[in-house]
Amino acid sequence: MNAQPSERVDYVDPGDRVVAQGGRAEGQPAGLLRRYAATVCTDHAGRVLLYRRTATAPAYPDHYDVLVGGAVRTGEQYRAAALRELREELGWSTVTGLTEAYRIRVDDPHGDCFLAVHRWVADRAPRPDPREIAWCGFVAPLAVMTGGYTPLVPAGAEAVRRLFPL
Repeated sequence: MNAQPSERVDYVDPGDRVVAQGGRAEGQPAGLLRRYAATVCTDHAGRVLLYRRTATAPAYPDHYDVLVGGAVRTGEQYRAAALRELREELGWSTVTGLTEAYRIRVDDPHGDCFLAVHRWVADRAPRPDPREIAWCGFVAPLAVMTGGYTPLVPAGAEAVRRLFPL
């Protein structure tokens, strides 16, 4: 999700312990990390939801991704942030069976962070927010890695490798 001027986030130390808060638009304090929560959605056939970010996305514009998510707000838990992002970006207001798959530190040119990746099997079609998502559809995981969906957000490519081993 795009950062709102008033959006406040927690900053954590290398042990993922909250040590500061601030406005997301103010920039990341040196030596601290942001927290992000994302979800890899599949359908009942095992296909993964792939989407293309808009041309105006602040990070990785026009890239493909499988991670639907965003920043964890101040006082919010990873799971709650993942649920909020699914509602905001894809219109899924109720999500049953969301599970955390893994948590990892990501060193990224757009800011280092801790990323909690969740999984969810979608039980209905998405209603993507056109301000966030230019296109989306369910595709075979193998097609994501070999089917010409480039450029692909690096953390999304890593999620496919981890969750759908060839």
